[in-house]
Amino acid sequence: MRKMFAVAVLTAAIARTSAAQSCSIASTSAPPLSCTVTSTHSLTMPSLLSLTMAGFTSGTSMTLNAPTDISDFTSGNTITVPTNGPTFTVKSNRAYKVQISAAANTFTTGTGYAKPAADIGWSTTSGSGYVALSTTAADIVSGGATAGSSSVGLFYQTTYRLLQDVPGGYSLDVKFTLVAP
Repeated sequence: MRKMFAVAVLTAAIARTSAAQSCSIASTSAPPLSCTVTSTHSLTMPSLLSLTMAGFTSGTSMTLNAPTDISDFTSGNTITVPTNGPTFTVKSNRAYKVQISAAANTFTTGTGYAKPAADIGWSTTSGSGYVALSTTAADIVSGGATAGSSSVGLFYQTTYRLLQDVPGGYSLDVKFTLVAP
């Protein structure tokens, strides 16, 4: 047993010596003298991205504006009601995209009615360019490395149907996804 221990210690000492570099000077010359040992250093820079959302009604919840009176439906049985949505900024050391999608095809409700997620339209411009919300992720914005992007605001337009939307509470999870393409 003692011989095995001595062999293991000797092997470890050889391994350390083979990885080491040395430099020595043996000269009778006058200074300056120098000796250099070169070492290669490496690092890996990770992708660093941050999405900061603000402007929710409460915490991370958003209450969509709704019709307030039957007279809101004077021009027909379907209306759209705008709501200012959340805002977001991105910090990133690489290219990025921010995407939006619905977690489900329909709102969750206790009414038994399956209100479509597509009844919410979203846009980055108030009053125009609305895109129906879907379970398929849609690009909101993309950009390059930034110490802080400009704040991007979302605007919603919700479709209400007088003869289909059953009175009661509805909820739908909306996902905002930061992607490093």
